[in-house]
Amino acid sequence: MNFPPFPLRASVSCAAVSLACSLSMAQTTVPGVPTMADVLNAPTASAARKWSVSWGWNHSSYSNNDIHFWGRDHDFTIRDVLATDIQTDPTWANLFGIYLRPSDVTIPQTNFRVAYQFAPDMAVALNLDHMKYVMLADQTVPIEGQILGARQTGFKKLTTDYLNFEHTDGLNIVSVELEKQYKVDWFGGEVPARVFGLAGVGILVPKTNVTLNMLGRARNDQFHVSGFSAGVGAGLEVDFCKDFFFRTAYKYGHVNMPDVLTSSEGDKAQHQFNYNEVLLAAGWRF
Repeated sequence: MNFPPFPLRASVSCAAVSLACSLSMAQTTVPGVPTMADVLNAPTASAARKWSVSWGWNHSSYSNNDIHFWGRDHDFTIRDVLATDIQTDPTWANLFGIYLRPSDVTIPQTNFRVAYQFAPDMAVALNLDHMKYVMLADQTVPIEGQILGARQTGFKKLTTDYLNFEHTDGLNIVSVELEKQYKVDWFGGEVPARVFGLAGVGILVPKTNVTLNMLGRARNDQFHVSGFSAGVGAGLEVDFCKDFFFRTAYKYGHVNMPDVLTSSEGDKAQHQFNYNEVLLAAGWRF
């Protein structure tokens, strides 16, 4: 399973160094002069704001996986399947015509988060990670099973006139996350910031777009609870204009989808895979 690299190790290392420095400086005090620990532990203007909302965009990658299809006249598995996400080009036209246009804002891969700060360094959040999963066309994969009673074995080229398989409306993960935060002084005392680690569990509610062209099936375009997920992550949050913040994070997770709808005739599929996700978001505390 090959994933593109993400700077998680660098972020964690920087957080550790920053914390060590602050603890060291706290050992030497001068009367009337605040220590670094005093600065980092001082309440910020946003500390009284318990709730926050944020919105942003993501990029994701997926591990290869096996997909099992079954129905009244077929039962087969394709193995080691490649898939990718699908990005909306960030052009100036799309920025104002799609990304920031209220009627089209859910077309790109997006993230929505509502969080409650129940302790100075702890928060719980409800998230919607709207990713997209597209099986790459024209790849050749191992196949086994039967279609219309005919045995399937060997390798098969997945052309679009044979099979389409996508979670493009999308791969929707609705999750609850617990977040632990650590203050850092990377941008000076006037710009509060914190690194954080998180862990969460959730359910998958995709609108799966599958066309079983080899069977002549019409696809099923319904939102459906198809499985569950679990993941961890880390990131950085930086305040600006008192009650607003920017947030970036990396997440790694596992998805198990045992009940995917593939047609209007009750056909199903199942698969599971790992994912990488990076996101950038802006938010407001209140």
